[in-house]
Amino acid sequence: MLSRLIDSSGWTAEQWLAATILVFIIITVIVVAHRMVRIFQISVKSKYKPNLRPLRRNKSHVKLNREAPE
Repeated sequence: MLSRLIDSSGWTAEQWLAATILVFIIITVIVVAHRMVRIFQISVKSKYKPNLRPLRRNKSHVKLNREAPE
């Protein structure tokens, strides 16, 4: 299908390199744009809560802090 649009049989090494770099740039722009859209969607949500675990402390550590004189 792509060979019907582009005849690459007579391409030089420089043309192949240029085409490869352009494809890489296009894919990179698409990925970055997709991630920016996802970040924007997350920031628009008013009730977004990150999935964080609660802080866990040792019970002995809490007791030591209560018993320490100030």
